[in-house]
Formats: sequence, structure tokens, C-alpha cells
Amino acid sequence: MSDWAIIGVGNRFRGDDSVGPYVVHRLRSQLTPSIPCIENNGDMTNLIEDWRDRHVCLVDAVQTAAYPPGEVVRLNGLKQDIPASLCRTSSHGLNIGEALELAKALEAMPAHLDIYAICGRDFSFSAGLSAQVKAAAQQVMREIIEKIQLQTGGL
Repeated sequence: MSDWAIIGVGNRFRGDDSVGPYVVHRLRSQLTPSIPCIENNGDMTNLIEDWRDRHVCLVDAVQTAAYPPGEVVRLNGLKQDIPASLCRTSSHGLNIGEALELAKALEAMPAHLDIYAICGRDFSFSAGLSAQVKAAAQQVMREIIEKIQLQTGGL
């Protein structure tokens, strides 16, 4: 099992909510196969198992009035509190804050957790990614690649 994982949370059929799967799909071809790019459609039990003891870059869409669409909120999930405005119960059942609490209780925490919460606008079925969210996804992909290169010495 790799020490790293890129996890994209979301529903690929719900507009901006598909940004997590969008990112991991594109990163698969740019990263070595030893760094898994995992698509999670909202199963928080699998999420907790996928991130256990790993260095994780997690990408998820959020819907909040606190930030404009396309804004990226970057958090260290182990050192920073996740703002309540980013912790609404999502289409995934549990939100990331609740998943962290459950992981803590189960002693299944990641070794490191960088959260990229991309603010979306349209979460309707069959919608595509909005232009703002797609641009934010491109920036997040560049940041993740740079982080991995700096921390592991390569892709």
C-alpha cells in the first residue's frame, strides 16, 4: 500500500459536485501508479479506510454562501478546524468533518490530510462542471503535483 493517496469525493453526475472525481481521473495519467488516485462517491466508510495512515490530498466540492464559486479553501485536516460553513451535510451522507470525527474514534486517521474544498454553484443532476470550478480544479491539480514532487522527489 502506498504512503500517499489522492482522493476525490463527489458524484460525477451532479454538476460541480463532480470536481473530486474530475481531478482524480485527470491525475491518474500524470502520477506514478504507486500513488493511487481514488474516486469516492460519498461512501465515508471507504474514505476512512482509504486514508488510514496515508498522506492524503482530498478534493471535494462544497456549497456555501461564504465563498464564491471557484474559490478553493485549503485546509490541513489534522491541524485546522473545518469551518461550519464547509460542513453542511452533503450528498455523501456524512461530511468531511464528521468523517474525521468517526476516523478519530476508530483510530483510522490519515498521517497527513490536505483538504482542497472547491466551492461550487450548480449541483443539479446532469449538469457539467461550471467554468469557475473547472479552473479551480486545474489549479488544485497543479498544486497536488507540485506537493508530491517536493515531498517524494518525483511523480
